[in-house]
Amino acid sequence: MKNIFVKSVSRIITAFLSFAIAFLGVFGVHINREWPVSEAVNNNIGTNETVLDEKATYQTMTGFGASACWWGKDVGGWDNAEDVIALLYDSEKGIGLNIYRYNLGAGSQGDEYMYVEYNRTETFLKEDGTLDFTADAAAQNALAIAKKIAGDDLRVCLFANSPPVSLTKNGKAYSAPVADDSAPYESNISAENYETYADFLYACAEYFLNNGYRVVDVSAMNEPQYAWRAWYNADGSFSCNQEGCHYEPQEALELLKVLVEKFDGSAVDKQGCKVSMFESGEIQGPWTVPASYIDLLLGVNEDDYFYNRSLRKYFDTITTHAYWSSTETKQAAADYLNDRYPNYNIACTEYCQMLNDWNTGVHDYFEQNGATNGLGIDFGIAMANIIMDDLTILNAIEWNWWTGCSYGVYTDGLVYLDRNDRADLTTSKRLWCLGNFSKFIEEGAVRMACSSGVENLRCAAFRNPDGTTAIVYLNDTNVALTTQLPALAENGYSVYVTDETHDLEKVQNLSATLEVPPMSVVTVVFEAAEAKDSGIC
Repeated sequence: MKNIFVKSVSRIITAFLSFAIAFLGVFGVHINREWPVSEAVNNNIGTNETVLDEKATYQTMTGFGASACWWGKDVGGWDNAEDVIALLYDSEKGIGLNIYRYNLGAGSQGDEYMYVEYNRTETFLKEDGTLDFTADAAAQNALAIAKKIAGDDLRVCLFANSPPVSLTKNGKAYSAPVADDSAPYESNISAENYETYADFLYACAEYFLNNGYRVVDVSAMNEPQYAWRAWYNADGSFSCNQEGCHYEPQEALELLKVLVEKFDGSAVDKQGCKVSMFESGEIQGPWTVPASYIDLLLGVNEDDYFYNRSLRKYFDTITTHAYWSSTETKQAAADYLNDRYPNYNIACTEYCQMLNDWNTGVHDYFEQNGATNGLGIDFGIAMANIIMDDLTILNAIEWNWWTGCSYGVYTDGLVYLDRNDRADLTTSKRLWCLGNFSKFIEEGAVRMACSSGVENLRCAAFRNPDGTTAIVYLNDTNVALTTQLPALAENGYSVYVTDETHDLEKVQNLSATLEVPPMSVVTVVFEAAEAKDSGIC
């Protein structure tokens, strides 16, 4: 009799919750986000005139950045470290990034199975459970130099590819190899260590905050949907490329609940430091692997409504990488997120041009020629198209390249280094094309509806907090394209060009007609209205 009563009550509660959730949805808890539509902008193609609609506004930007994996632990000890880091974080000598992604290493240093020695890291968590913040000294120095160059407002994200090795199941910063590659993926950290992992991440945030850094994010899970396990070699030995840790959606939920409980309302929280959601390896629409994580963490169905409510209440941003994601899958993701999770921002926290990604815009080159550093303008323009997609389709509030500096031959760096000649700094066109965004779009900038009036001439416009307006134009054709600048030009403006022969160079433009060179990114910065007397340059 008791069981019948319990089941009846359970059914009543379930039915009530289903009704309540649907009822709340009608009243705004779960409604589509209606981004503004500008008729003036949408009907502008063919006019050859740039049109801005200041009433149609979208996301508010936090900025642009790159990670210090794994160059920071080298460059931070170099005599010319400031020269290297200035290319990334100086707004005069470089591209003025304002986000620094600091890798909290797992302690793979000395692990001979990680075949790329450069990817091995130190960790702050010692085997006996104590913390040693004298570790990773060169990487910390690289961060200090970036802050010196960029200023105290530099946004710092602390991210971990794997928990410290003292907390993992196998004592490694990656999962063990398996004989059958189709075997189910397995996480390398047990649930009983979640609390200790949370304590570690909190202590790291506290340490950097106490040392004067503006730590805004702590990210515990990097691309959790992937296996991150070593592989067997032909001779029976095994190898691994980098640190990483898999989490099933339920495991991600359980870890995030522990982290949120630790951080929410804490001293570091009051200083502006938040826990990030998992960083998905790709962004896609409904019924996909990334969506399965998001639905479990943020969904409001009757099964999860109470169980995940602390996460729904805490998070305001969905973090993702843009790998293996096309314009179409991004649009599907945007539609899905606007429909199901309209109150969350999107942050694009990592991207580079990987050889096996069909959506880079340069995959045909890889197919024909193999690996490359991709220093030329083709690679910069391809990256700029990805940025445009992410800013205008996903309405991303921030955008980050994978690694600021790199060695060897691969399309993963903005600046390329030579260990044998530290003064040899090679910049890619990706660096300068990113600078057309990062140098002129400030934290707090609001995106406005914009059209160039020219087919194949993409643009995105932002109003900065100081009243200036930046319009970034992208021409990925082989012919020059022209557009008439908007009335804002009367207040005075400056033009900056990146193409085959220019690296974010300021050029003179004496008329209100802008010519955008073939295969180029051009930024026009319009003075604020009160600066009208400055004149046109």
